[in-house]
Amino acid sequence: MPLVVHASKYGSAELYASWIGEALGAPVAAADEVTPEQLAGSDVVVLCGAIYGPTLRGSSLLRKAMELGTATRFVLVTVGLSDPGITTKRDELVASKLPAELRERLEVVHVRGAMDRSRLSLVERSMMSTIRRGLAVKRDRTAEEQAMLEALTPDSIDLTDRAAVATVVEACLG
Repeated sequence: MPLVVHASKYGSAELYASWIGEALGAPVAAADEVTPEQLAGSDVVVLCGAIYGPTLRGSSLLRKAMELGTATRFVLVTVGLSDPGITTKRDELVASKLPAELRERLEVVHVRGAMDRSRLSLVERSMMSTIRRGLAVKRDRTAEEQAMLEALTPDSIDLTDRAAVATVVEACLG
């Protein structure tokens, strides 16, 4: 039976996990409620991990479970604001967190999340504001930079897409 795990901070990864769990008829758990051994003992594991700058929540748990060398099928769902259609930064982040031999056994799906500035910490709001100001004054923005500026400009943005779950379900069954 599949197991769906989320490593969420503000809720988007948890929302995707609930949608995926519903689609697969699988239980859903928070990353801090499971062990690497529990993951490695499942047939299929989907880990929905939130991206915050250089951090991919849950990647350490996933790496430890994969290092146990079982026949478990692992699917990583990265959840962030950037548009995976115009950036490779998510793939670079996954590569920085998981060695090549583990990535070969891993299906990766990138989806977009949500942000509500009022829920961010002071440090996070300051960081977002600095990035936004830097992008706003830049004259020749790349498509990736323009998309990030558009995502960071409103006080609240929700780019979650329930239809993206179909790709994850395919990865689990394939």
